[in-house]
Amino acid sequence: MRWLSGRRRAAFTLIELLVVIAVIAVLIGLLMPAVQSARSAARRAQCQNNLKQLGVALASYMSGHNVFPMSAVAGTGRGINQSCFALILPELEQRPLYAAYNFSLENFDPSNRSVVGTQISTFLCPESPLEQSPLAAENVVRFDGTKYPAGSAFGRCNYAANWGGSQNTLGKDFTQVNGSYRGVMVTVKATGPKGPTTCFRSQDIRDGMSNTISVGEKRDSQGWDVGGYAGSEFDVATSPDLLQSAAPEQKNDPLLQKVFSGSFHAGQTHFLFCDGSVRPLRTSVNKATWYALVTRDGKEVVNGDSY
Repeated sequence: MRWLSGRRRAAFTLIELLVVIAVIAVLIGLLMPAVQSARSAARRAQCQNNLKQLGVALASYMSGHNVFPMSAVAGTGRGINQSCFALILPELEQRPLYAAYNFSLENFDPSNRSVVGTQISTFLCPESPLEQSPLAAENVVRFDGTKYPAGSAFGRCNYAANWGGSQNTLGKDFTQVNGSYRGVMVTVKATGPKGPTTCFRSQDIRDGMSNTISVGEKRDSQGWDVGGYAGSEFDVATSPDLLQSAAPEQKNDPLLQKVFSGSFHAGQTHFLFCDGSVRPLRTSVNKATWYALVTRDGKEVVNGDSY
């Protein structure tokens, strides 16, 4: 029995246990930034994929209609305020929604409520921390400044068409030089500097399909089937993401987040170009380069290295 008397029971002391816990905490602290970076990269990739799907849908629409879709419909009796995204639903594998939608009626009409209130994942950026449940109709502002009647809700959207203009004082710098309706998807039947607007063909993109933006990110939106500057379109400011460097009272302004292009991705905003490519633009990109990319016929020469 002598061998039993020499045997000792192994156990951790309190100090040893605390050391082990401290080491584990340090390792977790070192790993967390890498995990967060990997998650952020995955969200960026998903956002880019959403835009690529929109690019494929737009290309399919153009092959059948020979034009880009209108960004919004204006005029009594034309289903006021419907958007370009409603027009490409079949190309986004949402044909049942498209078939259930009555384009001869306004988007807030009771017969369209089940469609416009549907949240579609392709229209949502996974990086956004904002509320992404459907927005109540009474919180949506129409073209004439009035609000929608209560009773329906609009599915959110983090992407918007380039109409090539601005209706906000923060975008006057662009419009004073370039005017309005210089993008690729505009409100049809609106009155522009060259008369009533219309849909554009690929040959109307004089700057080249690879040098012109068609769709960009927005932090928030009034809805994927709400046409206009706070819905299906983004206004042009002095930067692809003006709010990244804006004053705190502007950065958190809910309306500005719905109006201007921008994103929650660190230092960059993703854009779909007319040729179907998706590219990130830095917040600090040169203003002249940014303006050149959102006009379809400015005749500017844009170097890919400039953004």
